Amino acid sequence: MTAAEYLMADLEVRRGNRFMKGMRFLANLLFMAVGASPDIAADTDLVVRRRDTGREVMRTPADVGDPEILVHQVRRDLESKTVEEFVAEWRLPSDAAS
Repeated sequence: MTAAEYLMADLEVRRGNRFMKGMRFLANLLFMAVGASPDIAADTDLVVRRRDTGREVMRTPADVGDPEILVHQVRRDLESKTVEEFVAEWRLPSDAAS
């Protein structure tokens, strides 16, 4: 059985308080004012959830490269690996200690 039978991956807007969201919004406005692309990835997390309960099992910033490419890679891995293989490959270093 593949991990995709138990887990799903999506991109979600980063959680945070209003102040931080406001600061990111202002930073993106500044990017646009000087002709640069806003840093949309800075507001996006890759989230893996259990299919049965919707419980979050992994959340990480999707701020390296293109977030869409990252989520597609994770979904491919979910389709081709067992849960154990997926977790071993994608586990965050901070998760290993717990």
